[in-house]
Amino acid sequence: MFVNKLFLIVFLSVLGAAYCSSPAHARSSNDENQQLIRAVESFLYQQASTTTTEVMIAVTPPTASFGVCINPEPFFPNANQRAIGRVSVGVRCGEAGEQVRYVQAQVAVLGSYVVAAADLPSGAILSASNLRMAQGDIARQRQATFSSIESLAGMVVRRNLRAGQVIHEQMVQIPQIIGRGDNVAIIVEGSGFSIQREGTAIDAGGMHEEIRVRISNREIVTGRVAAPGKVVLIP
Repeated sequence: MFVNKLFLIVFLSVLGAAYCSSPAHARSSNDENQQLIRAVESFLYQQASTTTTEVMIAVTPPTASFGVCINPEPFFPNANQRAIGRVSVGVRCGEAGEQVRYVQAQVAVLGSYVVAAADLPSGAILSASNLRMAQGDIARQRQATFSSIESLAGMVVRRNLRAGQVIHEQMVQIPQIIGRGDNVAIIVEGSGFSIQREGTAIDAGGMHEEIRVRISNREIVTGRVAAPGKVVLIP
C-alpha cells in the first residue's frame, strides 16, 4: 500500500508540473475537449487494464483549440502499439469521423515482478530463498519480467545480479541436463507402442528443450528432452 501511494504521488507530481507549464490557452482548450479526453482515457484504460495490475493514465490536453470533438472515437495509429509508457492516440471526430486529431498520453502500469533478494553470482540456482517480489511501473522495464517466483524456481543465473535487481528473461536459463556429445536414448512413442534407440546429442539442452540427436552416421533427428539421458522424438 505504501508503494502504491508513493508511486501515485510521484506520478501526479510529474503530471501537475507538465500541466502548470502549459500555456493558458491550453487549459481553455482542455475545457472544451473534456469529452475527447475522457474518451481517450477510457480507451487507454481498456487497452492497458488487466486483473493483476493497476493502471494510471494522464492525457496531455491539446495545445490548440479545434472546437468540440463530436462523437470521439480513439484509435492507435499503429495497430501493434501497446498501451504502456508514452503513447500517441488518434481520435476521429464528427458524425462520420471526418476529422482526425492526435493527443499524447502517459500510461503507467503498476505491477509486480521478481527481483533478486540478495547478490547472486553467475551460475546460482534460483529459489524462493534468493528471490522476492517488488512493485513498480512495468512501462519502465524494457525487457519482459517474471510475475511469479515459482516460474523462476530451478533456473540458473547467467550473470552476476545485484540485490534488488529486476530479473529479465535473458538473465536466466534452464539448467542443462544433457550435454553436447552425451549418449542418449531416443524414445519413439505412438498409439500402443514405444521404441527406443541409442544416439549422440549434437546439442546441449535442458528439460523440455528441443535438441538434435545423431542416431547413425547420416541420420539426425530432433527430439524434446524428457529426462537426463532421455529424448522423445518429435514427429
